[in-house]
Amino acid sequence: MKLTMIGILSAVAGTAAAVIVVNVDTHLKEKERDSMILQSLMYAQPLQQQDFNVAQSLPADALPADATPTPGIKAEQGSARPTIGIKSGGFLQPSPIKAMSKLVLSKTNEIVEGTKDPVWSLQLVKDGKVIDKIPALTGRASKQSLNRHTSGNKSPLPIGAYYINQTAIERGPFSDPELGSGYWIPFTPMFQTNRSDLGFHQDPSWGRKNGESGTSGCIGLQSAKETAKLVEWIKKYNIHWLVVES
Repeated sequence: MKLTMIGILSAVAGTAAAVIVVNVDTHLKEKERDSMILQSLMYAQPLQQQDFNVAQSLPADALPADATPTPGIKAEQGSARPTIGIKSGGFLQPSPIKAMSKLVLSKTNEIVEGTKDPVWSLQLVKDGKVIDKIPALTGRASKQSLNRHTSGNKSPLPIGAYYINQTAIERGPFSDPELGSGYWIPFTPMFQTNRSDLGFHQDPSWGRKNGESGTSGCIGLQSAKETAKLVEWIKKYNIHWLVVES
């Protein structure tokens, strides 16, 4: 009887210890993620703000830095992104850690059949809970392992925090067919990187074997309807932050 009781107590103690280990591990992962976001904000470069009309006066065919092709290499479609205008006072607090609602992008184990593009999950997080999500692509399938801070190499977005510029959201159609027919929603990296002029847009080549499936570094959504859904999220929950976790 005593041996049986000792065995039961040992099993209970073992289960409790396992729960504690899991909780500690989860807590450490959350602390590591928050530390990464804080570090990205600490090293953020000063962002030059300008009047939206000034930004709109730039040449229509000007290429953003992130899509500028290597000399001698023909520019691919998807480079002629809408000019991003940042209105004065557009950068608001709270930080992504304290924000009640934000977007979180993380890589899944799924791939797009045919093109082998890795599928990412764009999650709407409110009060720490995922309440909705949309599948997404970032970078090209063959460029996933490249340096994610290098301009123009078509790799995925770097890990870190990005500010979503609500004042510069634009609606299609766009002159570049690879931007789709939905919305362009720009965001700015809040850390030191060579990537720039990034945003959400429809990827009309999603899953097509035409060399254009995926993005040059932006976040591509499968349909124009999903870009409209994203705009609804941003407006309804007043979202200013995107956090790329993986």
